[in-house]
Amino acid sequence: MFVSACDAGRSSETELGGAPAAAGGLAAQNQGGSLATASGSGGRGESAGGGTNGSATSGDATNGGATNGGATNGGATNGGATFVLDWEDNFDSIDASLWELQTFSWDGNLAQFSTQNAVANSGILSIQLTPEATDTLKPYRGVELRSRKTITYGKVEAKVRFAKGSGVVSGLVLIYTPYPADDWNEIDIEHLGKSSNSVQLNCQVYTGPAPQLPVTQSVPPTQDPMIADLMLDTEADFHVYAMEWTPSDVRFTVDGKLLRTWTKDIARMKLAQNVLFTIWASNAANWAGPLTTSSAPTSADIDWIKVYRMQN
Repeated sequence: MFVSACDAGRSSETELGGAPAAAGGLAAQNQGGSLATASGSGGRGESAGGGTNGSATSGDATNGGATNGGATNGGATNGGATFVLDWEDNFDSIDASLWELQTFSWDGNLAQFSTQNAVANSGILSIQLTPEATDTLKPYRGVELRSRKTITYGKVEAKVRFAKGSGVVSGLVLIYTPYPADDWNEIDIEHLGKSSNSVQLNCQVYTGPAPQLPVTQSVPPTQDPMIADLMLDTEADFHVYAMEWTPSDVRFTVDGKLLRTWTKDIARMKLAQNVLFTIWASNAANWAGPLTTSSAPTSADIDWIKVYRMQN
């Protein structure tokens, strides 16, 4: 997927199971306050460098302890925006009318997504990363659970316990999914298994010239990630993670606390996006941590998700 900086495109995503491939959304870290990017051959960008900007801000992002307002009668407010509940899932089962399990992979992902690694039991969805010793190319099996519905401006919040394990990546992702991608929009909250108390908050858009249609190779995104130290254990307990997306900004909150407001390229963040839950194994040891014999089996658990549409 990458060599020294980050992967910028979906051109080499591998269709291992025949499902339409789409990038989920891991991103490079900021190094010294600036984002290192490079064209690569993978599906999801990652940083090979060891530097991050900690809990500082990135680009036009702001960082603080403000909350995102309260919820009233099923709706949530963010400044002048009002979000109205569109759909929700309490995961009594995996509802095939809401979700589709993917079966693809890409170069920097050492897991192939499997339909067997997602289980709903007693109102908890468990997405699992398991070793697969018989597969030398993809020695793990993971999950991408993708919503059938898309969202264009709104709010997504979920109660999640992220996965434990060095080299393991689990996340809540929004992404524009046509493949190969003729444009790029992506919003991520992702946990890197090397650190139990942090998450990566990232926005990605395409900033290059309009591609010639039909596209045969996905365009490369420009990424703008931030590592947020939450001062809590994301792997031990459930917490409520949310992304609020309006034409003016993207806001990231954890347990109602505002951690980042992103505005840098907000005019480009306008495409319909699917909701994803993911767990996979990264080959980028400097970014997610080195994979070890104790990295898997592991799992991330989701109690519920609520998806709101923005009401003008």
